[in-house]
Amino acid sequence: MPQTAPQRNQKSQQPKPAPQTDPAEQTDDHEYALVSVLYHALQGVQACEQYIDDAERAGDDELQQFFQQCRDEQAQRATQAKQLLVSRMDEDEDDEDDEDDEDDEDDS
Repeated sequence: MPQTAPQRNQKSQQPKPAPQTDPAEQTDDHEYALVSVLYHALQGVQACEQYIDDAERAGDDELQQFFQQCRDEQAQRATQAKQLLVSRMDEDEDDEDDEDDEDDEDDS
């Protein structure tokens, strides 16, 4: 039986199952996500600096305070993303060192 347009659209809008990835790819995805959040937070800090200057020139103390608060939140987010990224990079490095040690033992 032919389907109506809404029936066809309903089928095409059903979520597709997520592709299975191995843990190494997931780690790379997490690292990429952290780098992306860090980058965008730093961009936000930079943009807020401009907005603060603009509000100051306009004599709008309320906006100036708001943009300072936004800047501080973005800076805090950037710091946290950087810390998480560094800790995960250190973990990856430790895992690689452990694997290298095991390889050295296997060669003996």
